[in-house]
Amino acid sequence: MKSSFTLFALYGIASFLGFQSQANGQTAPNRYWVQFEGKLSDEIPSGHSTPYTLEAPADFLSPKAIFRRTLQNIAITSHDVPIPPTYIDTLQAMQGFKVILQSRWFNAATIAVIDSGFDPFALLELPMVTSVKSVQCIEGATRTPLIENPLRESIEQTAYGGGLAPLQQLNADWLHGLGFRGEGMTIAVLDAGFENTESLPLFKRAWDEGRIHEGFDAMYSQNGVFAHHRHDTAVLGTMVGHLEDSLIGTAPDATFILYRTEDAYSEYLIEEDYWVAAAEHADSIGVDLINTSLGYSLFDDSTMNHVYEDLNGTTTRISQATAWAAEKGILCTTSAGNSGSAPWRYITAPADAEGILTVGAVNADGQHAAFSGWGPTADGRIKPDVMALGVQASYPFADSTIRRGNGTSFSSPILCGAAACLWQAFPTASAQEIRKAITTSAHLYDQPNDSMGYGIPNFRKAFELLNNTGAATWEPEGASEPLIFPNPSNDGTLRWLYSGNDTLSTWQLFDLSGHLLREGLVPSWPTAEGYLQGHIQVDEMSPNGVYIFQLVGKDAVVVSRRWVLMR
Repeated sequence: MKSSFTLFALYGIASFLGFQSQANGQTAPNRYWVQFEGKLSDEIPSGHSTPYTLEAPADFLSPKAIFRRTLQNIAITSHDVPIPPTYIDTLQAMQGFKVILQSRWFNAATIAVIDSGFDPFALLELPMVTSVKSVQCIEGATRTPLIENPLRESIEQTAYGGGLAPLQQLNADWLHGLGFRGEGMTIAVLDAGFENTESLPLFKRAWDEGRIHEGFDAMYSQNGVFAHHRHDTAVLGTMVGHLEDSLIGTAPDATFILYRTEDAYSEYLIEEDYWVAAAEHADSIGVDLINTSLGYSLFDDSTMNHVYEDLNGTTTRISQATAWAAEKGILCTTSAGNSGSAPWRYITAPADAEGILTVGAVNADGQHAAFSGWGPTADGRIKPDVMALGVQASYPFADSTIRRGNGTSFSSPILCGAAACLWQAFPTASAQEIRKAITTSAHLYDQPNDSMGYGIPNFRKAFELLNNTGAATWEPEGASEPLIFPNPSNDGTLRWLYSGNDTLSTWQLFDLSGHLLREGLVPSWPTAEGYLQGHIQVDEMSPNGVYIFQLVGKDAVVVSRRWVLMR
């Protein structure tokens, strides 16, 4: 493994994860969800105890997780408190099964029965257990993983390659042009497997910069998250990929935590439990966004199937957990599902969750993809929320080639990456403020429907809704009038928009004594109006004060403006 996320050891294992080595999904024993009652000292049955209190959240949440809640005025509740350790100790002391998952949010555990003579429903005799439910029952051979082989096409020869079209459709290239490419944002990706992610050239830049980390494999199977399936290799590439002239993703400078929660060899309800465990861990270490390119409706055991009436945001476990993650200040994006032209037709769980962004798929012309899941939810809410490119979307294949494929599995991460860039621009905004700006900016916001929801977002408009500098709606007053912002800057970043006809070659930064401090080439990144845009970042050692920023043409200085740094 290239990297391991340090906080996993500190918070994941110590707080709530009870994984033990076991066989992979192909030979898994029968598994059951065990529901507890009571978590705080005044709630738990006699004979049990817990060291965790609401007054000491640092015992079970990372500083970043606590900061995210504080920043968004979100209270720490019993929801966040780990399961009383004595509950788990009691189970682990028993014979016939192993505790393989724990959920603090649901106050529950998942067990794997290893002795056919053990009756899991006998656990109901324990004073802290309120219910036991089967979530996986393996009998005989399991199915072969479904591997899609999308149509292969040549990739456009631009710096962003196949990554430019989805950005332009969302008008998120405007954000990239100003330097908002996801830096400082952390995205958890929950999926089926990241085969070859450690070795593909597309991911080398992120690996070298320490921005890809292994969360965990919820199935604790051989080879971990970097095996078993290549689905999430493709998903991840649409966001963090960076291979010039081939594919640059929608958030190439963000940090990513990888989790394997989907068993590609079978389909059982336990996979929702895997997702819950990963989401709780992601929350505890302080991620900002979660992308889920998964969906659940029908299972190998038909008695576990969901029905349309379950899509009310509160019935399925994964939808409940996704909504809870959103309540804790995480921006959650999930695919609408690919059942639009199938008998099921509707979105799949957790796309029905409240407070999230459910993302459907459109083609390059902005038309609804036939396969993209339809709304509304069973309780009548608009779904999907928004749309992004999911037809002939560029993605990395496990053999290092860049291919094109269809699916809401692509539209969701494409949107997620763009959302991370927007949030980078407004770090003090709440997740729900970012979500609201995105949905409000969409082209069908005033007339949403069941196939497209609020439509395709316009991230420049979303920026406008959150910003008071006027950058998104700026129009020049003169032929060569520039916009320099933020001014003053509190983080050392200077961004510009230039409307003139002069060909710019370099930018320069001087102190007031005329000493040249820094210079560089002006990028060719025009807006829809033809204005040039760009950004620079001064180092942390630069003192507060007034500087002179210049844009230089072929033979002369074209723009010269004062810029104030005030950290």
